[in-house]
Amino acid sequence: MAGVGNPQQTDDGQRMTHRPLLLPTYSEYKPSRVRWLDEIPSHWNDLPLKRIATFRSGAGFPLQEQGQQDLELPFYKVSDMNLPGNEKTMKTENNSVSRSTAAKLSAYIFPQGTIIFPKVGGAMLTNKRRILERQSCIDNNLMGCMVTHADPNFVFFLLQNTDFALITKPGPLPAINARDVKNIRVPYPPVEEQAAIARYLTHKDNLIQRFLQGKRRMLDLLKQLRKSTIHYAVIHGLDWENTPKKPSGIPWLGDIPAHWQTPRLKYLCSRSGIYGANVPATEYQDTGIRFIRTTDITNEGILKDSGGVFLPKELVENYLLDDGDIIISRSGTVGRAFLYQSKLHGPCAHAGYLVRFVPGPHILPKYLFQFTQTQAFQGFLRSVVVQSTIENVNARKYRNAHIPLPPLEEQAAIAEYLDDRIAKIDAAIAGTSRLIDLMEQYRKSLIHELVTGARDVRKAAAAIPDDPAPSASTPAPSTP
Repeated sequence: MAGVGNPQQTDDGQRMTHRPLLLPTYSEYKPSRVRWLDEIPSHWNDLPLKRIATFRSGAGFPLQEQGQQDLELPFYKVSDMNLPGNEKTMKTENNSVSRSTAAKLSAYIFPQGTIIFPKVGGAMLTNKRRILERQSCIDNNLMGCMVTHADPNFVFFLLQNTDFALITKPGPLPAINARDVKNIRVPYPPVEEQAAIARYLTHKDNLIQRFLQGKRRMLDLLKQLRKSTIHYAVIHGLDWENTPKKPSGIPWLGDIPAHWQTPRLKYLCSRSGIYGANVPATEYQDTGIRFIRTTDITNEGILKDSGGVFLPKELVENYLLDDGDIIISRSGTVGRAFLYQSKLHGPCAHAGYLVRFVPGPHILPKYLFQFTQTQAFQGFLRSVVVQSTIENVNARKYRNAHIPLPPLEEQAAIAEYLDDRIAKIDAAIAGTSRLIDLMEQYRKSLIHELVTGARDVRKAAAAIPDDPAPSASTPAPSTP
């Protein structure tokens, strides 16, 4: 059986002492009836989840009942699972209801210690599991697990290792129901052994989460540094402190170097505001011309490697991009921009929700693209965006945007400076993201190894010092 990783170190310097190669395997194993597991320790059992817990879906949560705070009962939605502080236990919420409202909505009040998870859509496949810190209601996109005959902390980790995709119902959205969840067979060690596994995993998980919190803070700071570096150079130039300044006369732009101009975008482009092709998804294929949609572009203006679609040339030959073209989204996530470079991206065309601009001789494509990455450009968008069912900025508004314009040689110097500076920041972002990914993989592997009995953690768990912070209280387990 495979090991689960190597020792790591938290941001505060504390050594994570888990060394899987020092954790022994069990002496004997037997075949398992769990469909995703070959064998389990010989003294373990395997049971359907209905033998150790009850499952119940949440209730509908009408819009008119949402938005209230500080009432008796939190009313959780899937999005609340992502709020800061809710990484394991649900501590904060966006909505609450009174007990009388819960009764009117026929919303079951789940007890403290209930494990909740998404049951519909893509969120169901993210494997998010959370513990209710107090009595709460949940909406009908969530399901609650109330443990009756097992160690609740063990079940919390066990459910994180249980793939609900195996029982997903076919249809437009993936979904599961309580009946199918209850019939999933899972490994079931003796209760005292469940407690040992939960103790060990809780201790390691606390260290892992501290590490991840530190790295995520670092990642946020690096992304903020990226944005501010681009903004400062493009809006202020490379020698702001020693440069004479003047008011731009544009609220979202502020002061600029005195020798710069602020022409409208339409005067800087040989062609501007060209809408892309509207092609139904039924025409998409695996080869041909890359068809760029808004969703294919990151917030940083990078074309995603995965998830791209292609079209036959004859469908998009009037929408092919040329070197240096810039496309900007006009609907949905407005303002996402992309600089097309044929050597990097190959032949591409753009979709109808993107607007194409062809920079003229007085502005460098890279400098114009870098302007779209500034906070000033976001200020322009806020000043012109049309709020409807989705945000919208049409081509005319983009063409009339004022652009801070230095001389060409200064544009080139800014572009070169940012190429070097942003490449270093992006390398740091990529490295930090990789560390986060590796630690999350390590955590998943660690949970899998222990809840399936691949490693015997009983002696290691006994050596862990008592944690002064108790976990969420739940009834003592009994044997099914």
